[in-house]
Amino acid sequence: MGSRGDGGCDGIADNGSVLYACYGQRAASEIDRKTKDKLESDFIKALENWDEFTTWRFVTNAGFGKDSTKTLIDLQNLHAPGTARPVTLEVWNPDDLWFKAVKELSKEQLDEIMPGVPHSQNVELADLVDLIESLEQVPDDGEQLEHINPVPATKMEFNKLSELTRIEFNAGRVLSPRIDRWFAAQADPGLRDEKAASFRKIYRNTKQATHEPSEIVERVYTALGGQDVRMSTKRANAVYAVTVYFFDTCDIFEEPPAGYMEGGENNAIAD
Repeated sequence: MGSRGDGGCDGIADNGSVLYACYGQRAASEIDRKTKDKLESDFIKALENWDEFTTWRFVTNAGFGKDSTKTLIDLQNLHAPGTARPVTLEVWNPDDLWFKAVKELSKEQLDEIMPGVPHSQNVELADLVDLIESLEQVPDDGEQLEHINPVPATKMEFNKLSELTRIEFNAGRVLSPRIDRWFAAQADPGLRDEKAASFRKIYRNTKQATHEPSEIVERVYTALGGQDVRMSTKRANAVYAVTVYFFDTCDIFEEPPAGYMEGGENNAIAD
């Protein structure tokens, strides 16, 4: 809405019945008072400028203290069912916005509202964006990269991965210890298994569309990093790292049979 102002509305949904107001709190002092003032002013603006909404959502990263909580309760009471202008007031944190609203969008809708921004194209992998961004912070000089033991090439060969993909995977493997630590630090202990299941689903769906290994790998990259995954070297390396992490932990692609050796030989003993 530009210079004309937004009338207390940062987003609208459900044919105008839901209005969003967003407040990013950066203050270092008087946080609760500033949150209270913003809550009150945005709601009043919305009432003055928008006639149809019945639900008003205040999305903020700020915690609610005594003053902001009291103001919220007062506004709810003033606009309770049976009053002249009944409105349901809700407070959402950023996670609520993501998991209750953004997660319901299609890939096309998500790309439309965030064009050109590095993001997961597959919403089931969206909470790995923080992991990707943390891996992008690794310096290029290699001083903070960790040694890992060589990984046998049998699985890569069995899945007929190209030489380029193998190079990308090998480059990504040096970040595997960081990925382990990232998952270990998350509040949800089941997040790693949940994301592994999402990767397996994406892999299976992709394999139904193509049997070409390079195309499968590229589609997995895109699901995780978005269409612009290769526009940034750091982002691409981070995506390689996460992909090969789930590759090496047997969550995606096919496992070679027992006794399989490089060159396609199979040392399995027949019954």
